[in-house]
Amino acid sequence: MNTHGQHAMETMKNHDPLAFNQIQNPEEYFSTLGNQIDEQIGDTMDALIQRDTQGRSTLEILGERNMARLRARELVYQEMIYSSLPPEVEEMEDFTPLTDGTDSELDQ
Repeated sequence: MNTHGQHAMETMKNHDPLAFNQIQNPEEYFSTLGNQIDEQIGDTMDALIQRDTQGRSTLEILGERNMARLRARELVYQEMIYSSLPPEVEEMEDFTPLTDGTDSELDQ
């Protein structure tokens, strides 16, 4: 299993344990998913890279390739891993007033 499959498996295990437990063979499932993610990242990265390298330094080209790879991974992870997770319940802060509601404490 590649790193994308491991990430997907850990993410689902932590954020959607009910769905994770319903997968018959997690190793096979996430190994296949990891390969699909890797292929999709490559395709997306290719689409993001500018083909015209004339007048650009090697460092600029390498920087662009690295950023394209990172952006592609972000897009593919969102589409193939994160979008299937249930929404997180946002923890709301308990608001406890510091006073009893009167302004007398503020006047002092």
